[in-house]
Amino acid sequence: MDDAVLTWLVAHRTPWLTDVMTVVTTVGNTVGVAVLTVILAAIAWRRGERRAALATLAVMLLGWGLMNGVKYAVRRARPPVPERLVDLSTWSFPSGHAMMSAMAAAVVIVLVTRGLLGERARKRGRAAAAVVTAATLLIGFSRLYLGAHWCTDVLAGWALGALWGTLALRRALSDAV
Repeated sequence: MDDAVLTWLVAHRTPWLTDVMTVVTTVGNTVGVAVLTVILAAIAWRRGERRAALATLAVMLLGWGLMNGVKYAVRRARPPVPERLVDLSTWSFPSGHAMMSAMAAAVVIVLVTRGLLGERARKRGRAAAAVVTAATLLIGFSRLYLGAHWCTDVLAGWALGALWGTLALRRALSDAV
């Protein structure tokens, strides 16, 4: 499956879509996810939800460590050049962009559905869930399109990120709200 997906995407690349996917992958990098995390924690903190704010930061930081630990344990090589349009020196499995964006999406959904980001955010929960889910899917797709990862790297990143983000934050907040 990995080779087939990569081959198909390479055959269907266009200059304009490559530019769009480069922007998407840049926005969805570690810095982008870190900024989102700090914003979420700041909103929770400002609302008096100190535990949720600290749990958000801890879950994302520990998830980043988990992602790197899995990368170094598996040590999977990235797709070859010239198919790979980005210069990377880290391991491929799991996709860090996919994992961290899925983790952030899961955190947003948990915070919103528990009302920890305010009543207005809770009322717009479905829209928030749709936006963050679409964003993580687009970020993961950008990694495939640019040849930065194998398809299974991205699928594993999404699964691990969503699972860790949801379970870890729910556990951290288990006797709160």
